[in-house]
Amino acid sequence: MSKTVAKAVHVLESLAGEPKTIAELARELEVHGSTALRMLQPLVAGGLIARGPDGRYRLGLRLVELGQQVLDEMDLRAVARPHLISLAEATRSTVHLAQLVDDQIVYVDKIEGAASIRTWSRIGRAVPLHTAAASKVILAALPVEHRERLLSAHSFTRYTERTITDEAEFRDHLAAVARLGYATDQAEFEPLVHCIGVGIPDVTGQLAAAVSLTTVRADADLAALEQLLGRVRDTATAIAAALGHPPR
Repeated sequence: MSKTVAKAVHVLESLAGEPKTIAELARELEVHGSTALRMLQPLVAGGLIARGPDGRYRLGLRLVELGQQVLDEMDLRAVARPHLISLAEATRSTVHLAQLVDDQIVYVDKIEGAASIRTWSRIGRAVPLHTAAASKVILAALPVEHRERLLSAHSFTRYTERTITDEAEFRDHLAAVARLGYATDQAEFEPLVHCIGVGIPDVTGQLAAAVSLTTVRADADLAALEQLLGRVRDTATAIAAALGHPPR
């Protein structure tokens, strides 16, 4: 990186902290005021920084546009896949990545676990809203109006004896999911198939997707399922960090 580019980056990083005057930037960069002004001029012309009415310089709106373009071009599946593979290998369980697409929650990736049997789920297939752990996590994080619109149009079909088919009961269930920060599917769609899911926030803090882990068990052992929660949460945190969400 050339010295000129390095100093331009330094200016942007400095102004990200707080607006500054030419004199303050010159002292920070250890250059004369006129030199600092010459450095700022192309950044101002490009909209990367702007001079406020108080004479201080701050980051410009062009940076917002460029940042949004980066986010728009970021492929969630490509970012998440290495972390999904690591989770599947560590647990020998099947791992899913789900996302809200056109008012449907869809599996956008799936890594088969070495110890798992084949399940119903497929990449590109919509997830039953009221049964899957991933769909519950996403629903619980949606704005109320959006969630209610999806639920009001949804048919609460019974798939197993454990399926929640009462709409009011399911709303209470989602409230619990929101409090806990994770969701489970205890053989609610397929017998013997149990899942636990966690949300993945994006750089804005909004829920971008959900990761879930699937196990096949003869018994509905919630404690055994929750023992895997730490690994699933770590995976969600790693994907969120790769998407630009700051660690807590």
